[in-house]
Amino acid sequence: MLRLERLGTRHAQEILAGQDALLAEEIIGRRWEPHALADFLRRCERWSEDGPVQEFAVSDPRTGRLLGGGGVRRLAPGLARDQAMLTYWLLAPARGRGAGARLAASIVERARRDPRMVEAVLLIAPYNTASQAVARRIGARPTGESAPHPAGGSRRVERWVLPLCADS
Repeated sequence: MLRLERLGTRHAQEILAGQDALLAEEIIGRRWEPHALADFLRRCERWSEDGPVQEFAVSDPRTGRLLGGGGVRRLAPGLARDQAMLTYWLLAPARGRGAGARLAASIVERARRDPRMVEAVLLIAPYNTASQAVARRIGARPTGESAPHPAGGSRRVERWVLPLCADS
């Protein structure tokens, strides 16, 4: 399990340096601009630990370099009261080493701490086979439903679900 820390402005330079076209497309549909990323990261720093939106960073325990991050959102379009949206992402240099599954598992454990949450929802682009493999490794399953991509536009994503408690 990887240690999660609050995503914040101290991560900006590594995110800007490590983003590539794949990450940009998945996160906001384009590359982060420094000022827009700084605004987003400042908002992340203000979110409360138990608030409805939590964004995390994960660093390599050996080197301290940022691997990626993810989040738990209790407020998002299409969620029921007992659902949370889970996200995870890796910077380009961290891909292909198994860090995605460990990062996603850490996000799932964080979501499981909230007794109000029964099920996690993941939105995955149909072409993102790496993210689909990570989702399967953490126990998520596709629902066969599609939804609008969170970054907007005409793109669609597939809806996946993951039970968060043993009796669901």
